[in-house]
Amino acid sequence: MVKKYFTLPGNEKGMSPILGILLMLLLTIVLAGITVSAVYGDDLSTSLSSAPMAGIKAESEGSIGYHVGFAKNFIYLEHTGGEPLFTDSTKIVITGEGKSHTPNFIGGMNLFGDVFISYDNLLFDGKKSEYASRNPVLSDGVWSPGEELILNGEDSINGTLASSVSVSIDGNENTSKNYGLKENSMITIKVFDIKTQRLISECECKVIPAE
Repeated sequence: MVKKYFTLPGNEKGMSPILGILLMLLLTIVLAGITVSAVYGDDLSTSLSSAPMAGIKAESEGSIGYHVGFAKNFIYLEHTGGEPLFTDSTKIVITGEGKSHTPNFIGGMNLFGDVFISYDNLLFDGKKSEYASRNPVLSDGVWSPGEELILNGEDSINGTLASSVSVSIDGNENTSKNYGLKENSMITIKVFDIKTQRLISECECKVIPAE
């Protein structure tokens, strides 16, 4: 007995365009994936990576009075536990009330208001030599648990040279990059991981009046 097979009219002609469309879609998806990986590869890997975990405790003393210089303004940060933080990939931002000074080469004047202080990294470069002498624990390039980091109102150069410390008052960035903190006010300290741009730790403390 001879078996007979039947096909729908025009079936062969209909399959060809459908296969072509599917192949084009598949090729488009593959090319899109390659493009995204090539253009945003670093950003994607950064977004998927996690920031170090660490606890930070803060204390501060300072004043914005005329009788107290920037050198008497201190912020003490203790690494209370967690992972070690590398000096070249750790950023610290301090906000609160304070003062700075316009660069001396344009006459100079005191500025008072909301202060924004940014330590773009914890390296010794871009800061006065006293920063290194106050922070020998960072000489190995790592801020480890149990170690105390000491920040000072004169850690920057002088506002005229490149510095890894930036200071603005009420949004005015034309400052000497030095700072004072208003006594008895509250300041907020945030520690960031530069590589992932994520927050590591955040804390607040009251500014004890400096003598």
